[in-house]
Amino acid sequence: MTNTLQLKIVSLKEVVYSGSVHSVTLPTKAGEITVLPNHAPLISHLGKGNIRAKLEGENKQFPIDGGFMEVTADSNLTVLLS
Repeated sequence: MTNTLQLKIVSLKEVVYSGSVHSVTLPTKAGEITVLPNHAPLISHLGKGNIRAKLEGENKQFPIDGGFMEVTADSNLTVLLS
């Protein structure tokens, strides 16, 4: 089991972020969700708010207006921004 997950945030124009993180909190249409390493596979529609990623000793925030997210069984989290 791994203690990090690979986060990739992609907009129509560029890769906004790509790297290893310890956890990610995202605004879904049904409320906030936190994704940790080894999370079950999941696809969800995102709402407006902030993606909050926790790394070693720092936190990053990415404001979004919506999009989609996919968590895979191998601890990859991909966010497609609208």
